[in-house]
Amino acid sequence: MEISIPGLSDVTWALLSILCICLTLIWGIHKWRRRHTERLASKFPGPTALPIIGNALTLFNRTYYDLLRIITGLCQEYGSPFKIWLGSRLVVFITKPEDIQIILNSSKTLEKDNVYMFVEAMVGAGLLTAPLEKWKKTRKILTPPFSPKNITRFVPLMNERATIIIQKMQQHCGSGVEIDFYPYFFTSAFDTVCEASFGVQVDSQLGRSGNWSQVIFRITPLVMERLLAPWLYMDYIYEKTNAAKALKKYCNDFREFCNNVINESKKLFSKNCGNKNDDMNGDIDCPEYLLDAIHDSQEDSIYTYSDLDKTDEAMTFLIAGSESTAQTICFVMLMLAIHPEYQEKIFEEQYNIFGDADRPVTQDDQDKMEYLEQVIKETLRLFPVAPLFVRYAEEDTKLTQNYVLPAGATAVIYPFFTHYDPELWPEPNIFNPDNFTAEKKANRHKYAFIPFSGGPRGCIGKQFSMLAMKTTLSIFIRQFRVSTTKKLEDVDVYMDVVLRCKGGWNMKFEQRINQKS
Repeated sequence: MEISIPGLSDVTWALLSILCICLTLIWGIHKWRRRHTERLASKFPGPTALPIIGNALTLFNRTYYDLLRIITGLCQEYGSPFKIWLGSRLVVFITKPEDIQIILNSSKTLEKDNVYMFVEAMVGAGLLTAPLEKWKKTRKILTPPFSPKNITRFVPLMNERATIIIQKMQQHCGSGVEIDFYPYFFTSAFDTVCEASFGVQVDSQLGRSGNWSQVIFRITPLVMERLLAPWLYMDYIYEKTNAAKALKKYCNDFREFCNNVINESKKLFSKNCGNKNDDMNGDIDCPEYLLDAIHDSQEDSIYTYSDLDKTDEAMTFLIAGSESTAQTICFVMLMLAIHPEYQEKIFEEQYNIFGDADRPVTQDDQDKMEYLEQVIKETLRLFPVAPLFVRYAEEDTKLTQNYVLPAGATAVIYPFFTHYDPELWPEPNIFNPDNFTAEKKANRHKYAFIPFSGGPRGCIGKQFSMLAMKTTLSIFIRQFRVSTTKKLEDVDVYMDVVLRCKGGWNMKFEQRINQKS
């Protein structure tokens, strides 16, 4: 029996038949070429995938407010590792420390996934987003300046910036009104990172260089909105949107600011130091800053950095360094406001170190702040600034339990779930600084706690950030007592590139009497 469709000519019917045959052949060839990947992928648990689009509807076309909730729900349902398909892309979520250790340390998974191209639009192709070969060269250059011995030079700078916070916030002290702490701690961290990196004082704390905290708060949602809308991945479509124009303006403004900082740094060096090579007697004592190795690179160096490269590194350090420090300090303050017993325990430790003396923090003082460090780490457990990391598998990578991550797959490390795993953390939803006593750390897997990632591509600035946080918190807690009506279960977080607190970090604070009380 002959089948016919009214209105279609024989030629049209023939063309449709050929098109169907071609599409079937293309799909068949695609499946054949991916048979190895699909065979390995079939061993991972995960939600049922739809033809062609896979599980894309699970994540895409959602708001970034929903993202953590959705991913956490999948982790709870399928365990680790589990897979989803985003179209033809295999994505494997990993939360077990044993597998995290493999992914973060394997040479096969050192490359960052191309999802970071969206972050690159914000911070450029600096150390955070650089392709593997560029990252290797940059990391090698920057490792000596970021050594523990070198970064302690900046503790006096951290003291100065923390003292300005006290002065700026004094007007709100004891008012009984909750204020958002974030702008004060961001500008302090921003100025600290800028001066430590380049030797340039921008004084954003004093309102002299623009409100970059608000700019970053506008940029990161735009990045996330594009990430969750696949139809905007094509540049020629995205560039026509209002969001793209806004993102371009904000990023260009910040890039111009970074270029100005770099130029100012060059002027200061020329004025104060001249040519160090001409100093035959070695009398000129030129200070060295964190990014000098890149911004003074020469043709015979490991890697010759263009002006664009230098600006990208500046953007990366200024945004990533200030955001991570400020966010964590604000979460620490919020946890202390919710848990006054821990706040007083920290003050007791500070009093034992400083007494009634209102003096700056030294490196020796920091070494004695063991309980404060426990509180910071417990805060990072509950509120990791980077809730997930993404890596690309260049080759098949064997995991535990006989799973193999196929070449070409995306691995998502999800510390926001690992840090709440009841198999690793007793009563994981409770804030408990004793999770980080020496004994408990010794009995726990090293990769159960990864707020700064880990392995070769772990955060190069984590020790600098810890110094800045301890210095700032020490000075603040010796002066003020914080409070809030919130409870821990009221704290609602979301991810727009980094972890944020809905509604801001609003707290009250009052002056401490300058004695043990």
